[in-house]
Amino acid sequence: MEESHIKALKCMVFAQSFVEALDDFGGTSAFKHQLKNKGNSFAKEVDKFLNDTYSNGSTDSSLVNLIEGCQDVIDKLIEESVTVTNDSQTSS
Repeated sequence: MEESHIKALKCMVFAQSFVEALDDFGGTSAFKHQLKNKGNSFAKEVDKFLNDTYSNGSTDSSLVNLIEGCQDVIDKLIEESVTVTNDSQTSS
């Protein structure tokens, strides 16, 4: 695979993962107004790009599997590597 294709693929995977993380985070009280506006703007751009990319009606299942695999690894790394040092919790 060409280097430019690898970079484009990485951007697509990171962008989609970011949009999905924003969706998960969107309902929490910690979600600040400014971040929400910027995140929503970014999500619209990513959605437009992906809709154009998949306008033929076919979704490459290997790309979907790659995105899901990356999200699983990120979740696992957070679970195994992040230590909470403050016992105070934000209420939802």
